[in-house]
Amino acid sequence: MWFTKSGRGVWRGAVSASAAACLAVTGFAAPASASSGTAPAGSPPSGQVTQLPSGNTTYRTLDDYERDMQTLVREHPKLVKPLTLPYPTSTGRLVRGIEISRDVRANDGKPVFVTVGMHHGNEWPSGELVMEYATDLVQRAARGDRYVSSLLNRARLVVVPIVNVDGFTRNRRQTDTNVDMNRNYGFGWLPISTGGAAPWSEPETRNIEWLLSTRQATTFVTQHTCIQVVLYPPLQLEVGPTQDVARFEDLATRMARRYGPNYIPRDSAHDYETTGEAIDWAYFATRGLAFTAETCPDSGVERTFQTQVVDAYAEHRLAMFEALEATADPDQHAVIEGRAPKGAVLRIAKSFNMYTQPYPQSDGTTRPTAFGTTLTSDLNVSRSNGKFSWAVNPSYRPVPPYQANGVQPNQTGFYREPWILTCERPDGTVLQRTAVNVNLGQKVKVDLRQCERNFRKKSH
Repeated sequence: MWFTKSGRGVWRGAVSASAAACLAVTGFAAPASASSGTAPAGSPPSGQVTQLPSGNTTYRTLDDYERDMQTLVREHPKLVKPLTLPYPTSTGRLVRGIEISRDVRANDGKPVFVTVGMHHGNEWPSGELVMEYATDLVQRAARGDRYVSSLLNRARLVVVPIVNVDGFTRNRRQTDTNVDMNRNYGFGWLPISTGGAAPWSEPETRNIEWLLSTRQATTFVTQHTCIQVVLYPPLQLEVGPTQDVARFEDLATRMARRYGPNYIPRDSAHDYETTGEAIDWAYFATRGLAFTAETCPDSGVERTFQTQVVDAYAEHRLAMFEALEATADPDQHAVIEGRAPKGAVLRIAKSFNMYTQPYPQSDGTTRPTAFGTTLTSDLNVSRSNGKFSWAVNPSYRPVPPYQANGVQPNQTGFYREPWILTCERPDGTVLQRTAVNVNLGQKVKVDLRQCERNFRKKSH
């Protein structure tokens, strides 16, 4: 049951389920020990894999993806809950995902890892790898795997296997409006031929904006094919390195090493320059680490389901464990802690303007376009003693290279821009409001005694 609310390389797969079935692996047999056993606590499972966690031997259809996610929700309700993104596609299709964690329905403030597939609808292996990792985690947690259970006690995984549903159903790179959604994100946007009529013009792009704006995503990975790289911001050479380049290099290097010896970690601009991609906006809006992971068989190897999905999965799983470990690492996010009345809702928010690059406007000038960004998340206070510990992204936002007055390269600073925290009754009545500044790796304790006093008074 579903609930509403709570680009690079091109792979040309088959359009229909029957055509996709032609890519099924023949003569494919998995030993009885495949996907079984428990990893020792504190270390990831072995990289050796001979079949996928799902047991699939061919590509999923859209119905297959939705059925598989529904099955995980139904069979593991304490580990998995459904997610429907708010904006239907231009043809009216819904975009589905799942969340995975221990006691998944508790709004408990764990750090979040978001991973998505198929920004480009014909890059079918990207969706498969995302879905198989979700399946793997749930299966292992359900079996009592100590390593996976420990990670899911400390972090939450949000998975959307197909973000460009129309493109996937038609086996084309772009959306149904002929837009490359990974050129349509507003930050640094330019009116290129596939970038859309305006920044954020596509509902598919706005879905990811909503997803990352409403969750404190410590790590974000968008999965692609078909080269062997792990990429991070910036997208253009002239803007210079990001403020967190050392953190990006560290995690990208560890992920690339897991993928294989030929994988290269580097900033996206040195892969090739482009504009309006998810990872650029995600980092400069939230300061969460954002990556484009591109998988591909070695040169000369035929691209089949076997080589692009089955053979790639073991390494992909280990790379994703690196990302999930980083998400759970307290040095990679910030923490707001304190005591509030049991039953209260805590909310943090901030709003600010971001900018495209300068481009010719209808009035004859060449200038950037501004767009507003609002980040907001909430936490339910559930402990009887009222204590809470909330993993959030730092309030210190990196000064972006795209500004109201154009491109300002080589930024090194951060805006000291506090989270505005409110303590509320469940009906939304605000009882206390306070500003919270917290930097990377820091813990800040907030004093919510005013909320505690007011919470016990009867509302009128």
